[in-house]
Order: sequence, then C-alpha cells, then structure tokens
Amino acid sequence: MSTTETTFFEETISKTHPIYKPEKGRYWLYLSAGCPYAQRIWITRALKNLTDVIGVSVVHWKLDEKTGWKLLNAGETKLGENAFKIDGGILSSQDDTSSPLGDLDESSSRLFKDGTFDPHYGITQIKELYDMTDKQYKGEFLWPILWDLKTKTIVNNNWDQIPAILNSAFNDFDETKGTVDILPEHLSSDIKKYNEWLFPHINDAVYNVGLAEKQSVYETNLLNFFEDMDKIENKLREVHDTLAKEYGASNGEEILKRFFLFGNQITESDIRLFVTMIRYDSIYAVHFKLNYRLVRSDYYYIHLWMRNLYWNYPAFGQTTNFNHIKLLYTHAMRNINPNGIVPLGPEYDILKL
Repeated sequence: MSTTETTFFEETISKTHPIYKPEKGRYWLYLSAGCPYAQRIWITRALKNLTDVIGVSVVHWKLDEKTGWKLLNAGETKLGENAFKIDGGILSSQDDTSSPLGDLDESSSRLFKDGTFDPHYGITQIKELYDMTDKQYKGEFLWPILWDLKTKTIVNNNWDQIPAILNSAFNDFDETKGTVDILPEHLSSDIKKYNEWLFPHINDAVYNVGLAEKQSVYETNLLNFFEDMDKIENKLREVHDTLAKEYGASNGEEILKRFFLFGNQITESDIRLFVTMIRYDSIYAVHFKLNYRLVRSDYYYIHLWMRNLYWNYPAFGQTTNFNHIKLLYTHAMRNINPNGIVPLGPEYDILKL
C-alpha cells in the first residue's frame, strides 16, 4: 500500500501484531541527541533497560530544512558497542556543562561527537529510510524513527507514540524485568490529562514565546508561560510537602526517592516535563528570550525535582547532551540567531544536587 499521502507511520510492536513482533536485535532507533521529543525516547529506552535490545544511530546536530537529519559516513566496524550504550556513544553526554566549540562548521563530521552512522545500509540521510519503506513516498521526512531491520520498513515515526511502545512491547524480556512502568494503569487517567495539558502550556509554549514576531505577542506569551510554570511549581511543592509530612522534612533521601509528579514513581509525565526543563536555563532562557525567570533561581521545587532526575537516574542524566542541545537550536533557527552563535553559558548547565 502506498504511503504517498501519509506523514505518520504509526504501527506498534506486540506479540499479536501480524508483522512487528518483539525480538531482540530486530529494531533500531534513529535519534537526535538534542531534540527534546527524541529525548523522551532515549529516556524510556534506558528506563526499560532496552539498551542491549534496541540499537541507536545518532543523527548530526545540524537539521537541514529540505532533507532533514543526516548521519555521518563511517565504516560499521567503528561503531562497536556504542550503538547499545545509554547515550549512543556520543562523548559529551557524560558532561554536566557545555564545552567551548570554536568556529565549528555545520559540515563537521567528528565521529561520536557530531553524531554516529548507520551500520546497516550506510545511509547518510534519514530520508533514505522513507525511500526504502516506500519508493513513492512524498510526505515529510519526520523523526525520530523506530525501524524494523527484518522488513526494512519504518514501524513508527511519531515521537508521541514511541515511548509507549517501548514501555510495553518488550515486557516479557528478561532485560525489562523489574523496570518501571511509565504508564501504570492506575495512574493512566491522571497521566493522560496532565500530558495533554503539558504540551500546549509548557513543551510547545517555549516555541510560541521564542518565535513570536511582535513584541506584544512575545510579552503575552511569556507571561502566560510563567503562569503555567507557577502551576507546576505549586504541584511539586504539594507533592514535596506531603512526602515531608510522611517521612520527615529532614529525610531528604527518602523524599527524593518518591519525588515525582504522580504516584511516587517516574511516569511519562515526568519524562515529558523533564525534557523541557533541562533545556530551560541552558538554551531556552537565551535563545527563546525566556530569561524573565530561571529554573535554578526562581523555581525551587522544579529545580530540585529536575536535579533529582538528572543526578540520581542515569536514564535522564546520561541522555542529556548539552552540546547537541545548544547546537541544534542555534543552527536550526537562523531566523532568530542569524550567525548561529552558541551560548557558552551558563557555566554549569545543571547544578549539583
């Protein structure tokens, strides 16, 4: 069946699916290390302990407006075990601060710094995966991509759906035993409602502020955004106060073990909020002119919640790449940063816990 008028590929992986069955080593992810929506998938893959089950190719930080993401060109023997690491082998993911970049050209191809490559077909553009799936495809080259190596087709390219697939599809595997369920049934209604609120009010709202073309629109969107930030701060304050009453205000270790948005456990809502908050002080405050307030100085509970996830859960900290984050935004949006200057600060992109 032709997909010439289809933008999204939205299949799933399950034991009952006629084609896409859960199998170790069968699926591959093509992800950005800078994109917040891709980081949701990075985090879920790590939380579910699927790093040995699903490999990753990391696209170059420069997003081409016409052809989309690109990959580096390198021999497959150089990949080694990097594709099965929590961060895909990208070196700077282990840092908690940005590094000086110098006059880095957009054609830079430093292996395991600017990106990695495709060890299966040697492709250098994500659009080639669409061509392999359907030679008549005329839609957009959306990302990220969950790919089936057996049928050589795109399983799913909807960032909103892939985390849920990873959360449930491989639950019978030994690797996932004892891992967190980010969409537990008893919290599903709360999570769904909150996620539907988060996207327009927080995740997408930073773009509405930063890409505003009139001062009045910018100011209105900015103040609306901070009203919603206050709501999150208040929610996390209530969670923290409840835990402090139960475990004692001085028992920070026990509080942090349960300091999440819902149910004293990590859920998809924590993931969705984290990917925006972790980018806030390091790039959004400058790039999107959101410096009216900062997370680290003006939102005590959001800041504590975020640092807890970053420092105590490798799935969050080791999938956060501040260099790629800054390079992606500053070079993809030349309309608001014509020279592509990457802010070096803050000195520490995230503070210690």
